[in-house]
Amino acid sequence: MAIGIVVHGHFYQPPRENPWTGIVERQEGAEPYHDWNERIFHECYRPNAYARIVDGEGRVETIVNNYEHMSFNFGPTLLSWLEEHHSITYGKIIEADHKSALARKGHGNAIAQAYNHTILPLCSERDRVTQIHWGIGDFVHRFRRRPEAMWLPEAAADNNTLCALIDAGIKFTILSPYQAQRVRPIGSNDWRDASDGRVDPSMPYRYFHRDGSRRYLDIFFYDGPRSRAIAFENVLSSSQAFIDSLASAAGGDGRVSSVATDGESYGHHTHFGDRSLAHALTIEAKRRGFWVTNYAEYLDQHAPTHEVEISLGPDGRGSSWSCAHGVGRWFRDCACHTGGQPGWNQAWRGPLRSALDFLRDVAAGQFETRGGEYFIDPWAARNAYIQVILDPDRNREAFIKTHARRALSDNESFEALGLLEMQRHAMLMYTSCGWFFSDIAGIETIQILRYAGKVLDLQRDLGLPSPEPEFLARLSEARSNRKERGTGADIYRKFVEPSRIVPHRITAHVAIHLLAGQEEEVGEVAEHSFVVSDARIRHHGTIALCTGRVELTSRATGRKFQHVFSALHLGGVDFHCAVSDFVSMEKFQRASDAVWEVFLTASLPKLLRASAQEFGGSREYGLEHVIANGHEQIVERIYGGLLQRFSEQYANLYSDHQRTLDMLKTAGYKLPKELLAAAEFTLSRRFEDEIRKQQESRDPEAYKRAIDIAHEVAERGYEIDRTASSRLFESMVNLLVNMAVMQPSDENLSAAIELTELTKRLQLKINLERAQEAVYEARGRLTLNDKLRHLCHVLMVRPQIFEQVPEATAIPRPPSLTPPRT
Repeated sequence: MAIGIVVHGHFYQPPRENPWTGIVERQEGAEPYHDWNERIFHECYRPNAYARIVDGEGRVETIVNNYEHMSFNFGPTLLSWLEEHHSITYGKIIEADHKSALARKGHGNAIAQAYNHTILPLCSERDRVTQIHWGIGDFVHRFRRRPEAMWLPEAAADNNTLCALIDAGIKFTILSPYQAQRVRPIGSNDWRDASDGRVDPSMPYRYFHRDGSRRYLDIFFYDGPRSRAIAFENVLSSSQAFIDSLASAAGGDGRVSSVATDGESYGHHTHFGDRSLAHALTIEAKRRGFWVTNYAEYLDQHAPTHEVEISLGPDGRGSSWSCAHGVGRWFRDCACHTGGQPGWNQAWRGPLRSALDFLRDVAAGQFETRGGEYFIDPWAARNAYIQVILDPDRNREAFIKTHARRALSDNESFEALGLLEMQRHAMLMYTSCGWFFSDIAGIETIQILRYAGKVLDLQRDLGLPSPEPEFLARLSEARSNRKERGTGADIYRKFVEPSRIVPHRITAHVAIHLLAGQEEEVGEVAEHSFVVSDARIRHHGTIALCTGRVELTSRATGRKFQHVFSALHLGGVDFHCAVSDFVSMEKFQRASDAVWEVFLTASLPKLLRASAQEFGGSREYGLEHVIANGHEQIVERIYGGLLQRFSEQYANLYSDHQRTLDMLKTAGYKLPKELLAAAEFTLSRRFEDEIRKQQESRDPEAYKRAIDIAHEVAERGYEIDRTASSRLFESMVNLLVNMAVMQPSDENLSAAIELTELTKRLQLKINLERAQEAVYEARGRLTLNDKLRHLCHVLMVRPQIFEQVPEATAIPRPPSLTPPRT
C-alpha cells in the first residue's frame, strides 16, 4: 500500500468588520488593497483556487484548484466575507469539497472550525459548546454535509474541549505533535511517554471521553519539523523539495506523512507557494507513487491502534500549536508574542481578559434572566441562533416560533433577538488575535474591544444595567507598551467610542448622501435597510436643503426605526444634518414647512437655527459622521470639478512650455521637478482620457492617439501613471475574451486577440489571469483552430490544454446528521 500524503491548510482571518456597520474599513499596511482581507484574498485565497502550472516560458499548462487536493478549513467569519465579496472564489472552495467527496468515497477535503477563533480551553463551558455548535451549523449550511472533523483555533485543546467535540459528534481533529503527552496500544496498560514532540505522527490515535463511556475522538498529530519548513524555511520554493521533505518523514507503506500550517503560507507568506503546492500534489507526488489523500479518507482505511492523552501545558489549562507555554499567550505575559520592540511586555493580557470575562459574565446573567422570559431554553436558543446569523430574513421568524415559550409581540421579538446579538458579540470579543500580538494598542485588540463596546450598547438599548464603569476600571489596569497610548481604558475611549453608530447617525448618513446626489431612496447601510420617503431637495445659490423621512430596519433583529431629518449643504464639505424621531405626519409637515420658509427668505444663521429647532433631536451631524467609506465618495463628487480645473492648469503649463522642455531635455539638462511633474501629470491624464474615450471600441486603430502618447512618453523618458488605464484595459480584455469563448466566431476571437496585443503597444501591464481562466474553463466545449491557437499565444496559454478533458461533477446530497459515535 502506498504512503499517504496529507497537506492541511488552516485558512483564517479575524473578523474585521466594524460591529456597528458591518463594513471593513480601510487599513494601513494593506496597500495597494483596501484592507488585509482583500490583500490576502488576492495573494492567497484566489490563487489557490486557480493555481498555475506553467512551462519554462511561463505559459499556462494547467490550472489547478488546490482545494480539491489538500485538506483545509476556513474560518466561518472569513467564508462569510468571501461569500459576500468574492462569490466566485467562494464557489470554487465549496465545489472543491464536493469534488473531493466524490473522489474519496464521501470524505470531502473541508473540515469545520470553531466559529470565531476563540481559544476553547479558556472559554466558559457554555461558550465552548456554542462555538462548536455554530462551527458545525455554519459548515452544514455552506458545504451541505456534516463535518467529520473540526479545527480547533490555534489547535488549543484540553480535556473539556476534546470531550465537547465528542459530544457534538465530531470524529477527529488535528493537533501539534508537542501536544501529545503519552500513548499506549488500545487495551494495554503500558503507557509510553510521548511529550516534547516524541509522538509518531505517521498514524492516528484514539482519545477516549473522560466520562468513561468509551466514546472517542481520533487525533492526527501533524509532522512538526516538515510543517515548520513550509511556514518558515522556504521549502515551498521548489515542489520537488516540498515532496522530498514529506517523503523523508514517511514511515513506510500504510503510514501517512502529514503537514499542517496556516493556509496563507501558500501565496501570502510565500510568493507563488500556491503554484508549488499545485505542482507538488498533482504532478510530483503522483510521479513518485505517493497517495495524495485527506485525513478522513485515510482514517476510513486505517483505524487507530493506539490511545493518546494530551498535554495540558504548564498551567494545566491546555496546550496549543503557537504557544510554548500551553495557552498562556491568551491570558498572561508568557513571553510568546509577534512583533514589538525590545523591552516590551505583555502584562496587559491578564487585565484585558479579566475585563472581558467580567463583561461576559454580566451579559450571560442578563441573558439567562431576561432571555428566560422569552425562550424555552435560552442557551439552547443561543446554540441554534447560527441559523439566524446565516440568513436572518429567511430564518428569523421560524427561529422565534421554535424557541419562544409563547407567542411574542414584535417588540418582544426585537428584544429577544437583541439579547442574542448581545451574546454573539460577547463571544466575538474573545477572537484570539486580540492577545496574539505584542501590544494592547494593536488593531487586533482594538477590534475585540469594539465587540465589547457593542455588547455595552446592546445592554443600554435593552434597558439593562450597564457595567461599563467597572469594565473600564478593570481595563485601565492593562497598560500599553506605547506610553502615549496609555491604558486599555484610554485606548477604548480613543479608538472604540468614535466607532459607535446609533440609528440617528445612520439616518444622517443617508440624508447627507441624498443631498450630495450619492444615495438611492432604498438601500442598505450599517447593517440596516433603509427607505426614504417624502424627500424634498432644492438648491438656492450655493446652499442646498433636503428634508424627508427615513425608515430603518435592523438586519439582525428586524427592529424598525422611523426618523425625520433636515440636511443642509453649505458648500464644499460643510454639511449640517438634524435628525429626530418621527412622531406624526402632521408634525413632520409642520416642521418641514417651517424650515423651507426660512430657507427661501431668511439668513443662514436663522436657517441653521430653524433646522435645529424643528428637527434637532439629541444631536446634529456633519460630514465627520458619515459612515466609513462614505466620506471618499462625497469628497470625490464635491472636488471633482476642482481636480478638473487643476488638470487644465497643468495641461496649459505643459503646452505653453513644451518646446522649452524638449530643448532642455535634448541639451542634457535635468528638468526641474515642478515642470517634470506638470509634464508627467498632463500626459497621464491625456493617456487615460484617450483610453476611456475608446473603451467601447474593438478597433485597435481607435487607440492611435493613445499609442502616440505612449511613444511620446517613452521618447522623452517620462514616467506616467498607467494604473487606471491598465485596470480599464484589463476589464476590456476580460470581457472580449469571455465573449470569444462563449461565442467563438472569427470576429470575436480576432477582437480579443487584437485588443490583447494592443496592450503591448500601449505599454500597459495587465493581469491576464482571468482571461486565461476563461479560455481554460472553456476547453471542453471548444475545438482548437488557428484563431483560438493565436488567442492562446497572446494570453500565454499552451494550446495543449484543449487535449485535457474536464471532469463532469455532480453535487452530492448532504448526508443525514449522525449522532456521536460509540
